[in-house]
Amino acid sequence: MTNVRGVVGSTGRVGIVHNRGVRELTDRAVVLGSCVVLVLASGMPTPTTIVWFLVAVTCSGTCAAWGRWPAVGALPAAYLLAGCADRAAIVGVPLAVYELVGAVSDRGRWVWVGAAICVAPLALALRRGPDTVVSVAAVLAAVAALLAVRSGQVDRAHSALHAVRDDLQHRVTVLQERQTRLEEAQDHETRAAALAERTRIAREIHDGVGHLLTRLLFQVHAAQVAHRGAPEVEAELRQIAQTADEALSAMRAGVHALDDTGEDLGVALNRLATGCGINQTKVDCASAVSPPAPVTRCLVAVAREALTNAARHGKARTAWVTVADFPGFWRLTVANDGTVPAWAESPQRLHSAQPGADGLGLGTRSMTDRVESLGGTLRILTRPRFTMLATIPKETT
Repeated sequence: MTNVRGVVGSTGRVGIVHNRGVRELTDRAVVLGSCVVLVLASGMPTPTTIVWFLVAVTCSGTCAAWGRWPAVGALPAAYLLAGCADRAAIVGVPLAVYELVGAVSDRGRWVWVGAAICVAPLALALRRGPDTVVSVAAVLAAVAALLAVRSGQVDRAHSALHAVRDDLQHRVTVLQERQTRLEEAQDHETRAAALAERTRIAREIHDGVGHLLTRLLFQVHAAQVAHRGAPEVEAELRQIAQTADEALSAMRAGVHALDDTGEDLGVALNRLATGCGINQTKVDCASAVSPPAPVTRCLVAVAREALTNAARHGKARTAWVTVADFPGFWRLTVANDGTVPAWAESPQRLHSAQPGADGLGLGTRSMTDRVESLGGTLRILTRPRFTMLATIPKETT
């Protein structure tokens, strides 16, 4: 983003410099022509007139080479002040006025100083007596001053326009980056919604169709017992039982296939946080890579049980659920500000506890079994707040 803005700004500055150079070259050519007219209008050029003319041209060329900055104005100012002592310097006044006005046109109070210096040689020349050449020089000097002012205004206007263009380009780049992030977030939400829907469908199939097929198998087995001794009926019932068992196995395989890719850890944890019954539940699941499906199901089950216990038994008002992705393992942390269970307050368990001892409920044992089935460990901390830590190594998953 910064590089794009810098390239655009550099291009704009190059364009400004190029346009300024062409415009100033044209203006100087016009003013130089007016000075030549003054030289010819003054009659036969004397050596002094030619010297003043050449000095004015040299001064203008030096100013053109150095560019527009305050110190450059010292050269034309010196020419004009020196020209107050010699009437022949009138021939170079338009050039000197153009350079001086160009140098001080946007310098605040220096504009008035420059104007006084520009007027000084012309005023002194006119005071010595009316002269057509001096009058023409005054008019040409006024035209040169207007050209310098116009050139400065155009330069400032172009600079402002290029600054606006650079700013707009910068804003467009920022908006494009934000649009990209929004599209990525939308794609993630769409995928998460699709995965959640697949999970819901898998559970409904498992709870609905699976229950019906299981009941059908029990009924067939009961019929087999009731018709024991009737070979033909028993053979038909055995075939029906085999078909129902195959259907149940196929249904379970399909459900597991859906469920293996149908659970997004972040979405599942946020759904649990919304419906767990705790006033404020903060979820931090910043893992860049989603854990495998068995790990995801295990972490979700542990978080569900821990949040349910915190709301039901601990009367917690705030809970924190954090998933950390370390190089060698995943860690789920579920902490709450509720009441610490009585079994965890014993001296042996003051700082940490390993589930499985007397006093632990079936929910805690179930969480322990789930985590240990994947080669992990479940720890319980009571300070500074009641916390469950589930750690599952990656190498076993």
